Parts: sequence; structure tokens; C-alpha cells
Amino acid sequence: MKIGKIVSIECKCGYQLFRYFKAGKGKIIKCFIDKLEDDFVGIKGMETYSKPICPKCHKELGIIMMIRGKAALKLNQGTIKPIRI
Repeated sequence: MKIGKIVSIECKCGYQLFRYFKAGKGKIIKCFIDKLEDDFVGIKGMETYSKPICPKCHKELGIIMMIRGKAALKLNQGTIKPIRI
């Protein structure tokens, strides 16, 4: 059984973007696509190097890249509400 918790990631405008399984401590810098629980933006179907946007305020959330052999969303820290575990 994995140890961690599911956190809600929200845009600064208040729109809930997705829920993510966070293992370990610290700030959320990147989100691996396979650990997304509920995706309200449609990130799971996007290609590498695409830049998802918030449906409400149309700000860029980050870029999808390959990190350690897995697809991950590298977040723009200025567009999401800060979360630290």
C-alpha cells in the first residue's frame, strides 16, 4: 500500500484543476500524469510538450514533459494555489 495523500490542485482563480496523489513531503513542483485521480482539465489525453490552460481564467498551467521516463506536468508556480505537505 502506498503512503501519501490525495490533494486538490486549484488555480489561483479558484477553479479545481485536478486531484493528485502526493507521496512524501514538500512543495508540488511536478505532477506525474499516472498519479492524477480526477482530471477536470483533460491533461491525461494531452501530448508531450503541450501546455494545458485553466478553463476559467485561461492561464497556462505548465508544460507536459518526460521526467524519469514518465509523462509529468511541470507546473508554473504562479498559476496554482500554493500547497505544501
